[in-house]
Amino acid sequence: MSPKKQVKKKAGKTKRRKYDSAWKEVIEKLFENFLEFFFPDLHAAIDFSKKIEFLDTGMRPIGIFSDMGDRAADVLVKVHLKDGTYSYICIFIHIEVQGQPLANFMEKMYIYNYRIFDKRIEAGVPVISAAILTDDDESYRPNEYVVNFCGFELRMKIPIVKIIYYQLKKELREKVETSGNPMSLVVKAQLKSHEVKKADDNTKFEVTKELIRQCYKHGYTREITKIILNFFDWVIRLPDALKERIKEEIKKVEEEYKMEYIPIWERDAEKRGEERGEELSNRGIFLFSFLLGSVYYHG
Repeated sequence: MSPKKQVKKKAGKTKRRKYDSAWKEVIEKLFENFLEFFFPDLHAAIDFSKKIEFLDTGMRPIGIFSDMGDRAADVLVKVHLKDGTYSYICIFIHIEVQGQPLANFMEKMYIYNYRIFDKRIEAGVPVISAAILTDDDESYRPNEYVVNFCGFELRMKIPIVKIIYYQLKKELREKVETSGNPMSLVVKAQLKSHEVKKADDNTKFEVTKELIRQCYKHGYTREITKIILNFFDWVIRLPDALKERIKEEIKKVEEEYKMEYIPIWERDAEKRGEERGEELSNRGIFLFSFLLGSVYYHG
């Protein structure tokens, strides 16, 4: 492969990884909001007065989802339940794969769930799997793995959220429009990212501007607002040329709502850091980073 193609491939992979990171940030920093909106039954079972522990996935079963490349995000969380016990929750997010169904998806999720259980087993503590699917194929909805043969029966069924349904189903559209939960704006941004995928930059700008205004109307805290604005940035992907215009729009809205200016577009700083890292590497200095993973939560 030529150096030019290698650079292009690396850039594409980095872009997808950052996109995945946007979902991880939302889950890890707004975990209670996330479960309340998408998985209310799980939310109702958890004692949020106790410590919520996000775990690394050095035990990730390599290869199970290799055909998905970087188009997935995953989080493994240890939570305490209201009944006095505790459990592990695997949250899996399937980032859009251009509507392509994934072969043996539930079978792979069964294997993944078991391997996590096998490595985390503590007196039968369960591993609960669930998933968010962000693809735009409305007919693709795997949610059960079954083996039934000669008296042997194995069944795994998991809760699943299909983001496209928040556009297609009336009751879910109403939920997005009426909910004050910040996840409603995450859903809107994800759906808008499908609509503007092939749109011109000006259309993307107008969509982002409207999402920002809706965000401030809710009156979220400074930290929540920053997380949501960063999510908009990662999924809509405005070109650098429009960054200053969007920053001006943010300032206008914040003046209107009398809020302190929130610097976003952290990927600008990350880009500068990457450039600095490449410069140091070229000088013979190698930078090492520890990657915090999570686990596939499947739906």
